[in-house]
Parts: sequence; structure tokens; C-alpha cells
Amino acid sequence: MRDVLGRHKDIMYSSRTRYNTDVFRSFYSLKLRLKEALEKVPPELRSADDTAKLAELSRLAPINILHLIYQQKSYEGHAKDYEFSGTSMREHWTAGHEDTRRTLKHKGWLLAKPAQEGVAVHDLHREDDN
Repeated sequence: MRDVLGRHKDIMYSSRTRYNTDVFRSFYSLKLRLKEALEKVPPELRSADDTAKLAELSRLAPINILHLIYQQKSYEGHAKDYEFSGTSMREHWTAGHEDTRRTLKHKGWLLAKPAQEGVAVHDLHREDDN
């Protein structure tokens, strides 16, 4: 039962991360579509608000989102989302630092061009060598 509860939380938090990423991607895509629509309006017909919004949207940069997926320790169970002892926190910080360090060594995701919607999502794992 302990393993089942632990897996349940893995799925629950992973789903929340994916949902938030999908919502961000949708909003970003809508901003790009709004920019395209405003560009089709002749300048003399644009309101001051339209012009300001178009200027703001013209500064949108492509986005790369990196998912650093925490790899659970074999001894962690279903309490991992509320167990905040000093030892646990130091282990998580160390793991996060190591994941970030390894991720930044691999520059491939920096070269990846986001798709037409302007957002690229990369799922990275500690074991990945690329």
C-alpha cells in the first residue's frame, strides 16, 4: 500500500506540472495569435491600446521550459510531499542542485528551436546522458 500511495502522488504532481505547462503554452499561443491579428489591422485604424499591446507582444521571446523530474529515493514513501525534516530538505536541495548542474552541462536544449507556438518543453531526467 505504501508503494501505491507513493506512486499516486508521483502521478498527481506530474499531472499538475503538465497541466500548468499546457496552460502556459496555450496562453502564449493566444498572445502570438493576438499579435498576428493586430498586425493585420492598418496602423491608422489601431487604437492607442492596440498599438501599445502590439509593441508589448512584439517583444515576446521563444520559451524553453525544462522539466527537472525528481527521482525518488528508494526509502521515500507516501510522506514525501509533507516530510520536511532537515535531513530530507538537505537531500532534496542537493538532488535539485545536482540535477540542475547536469542539465546545464548539456547545451542541446538551448539550441532547440521552440515550435511554431513559441514554446518548447523538455523533459529531463538525471539519468539522461544527452
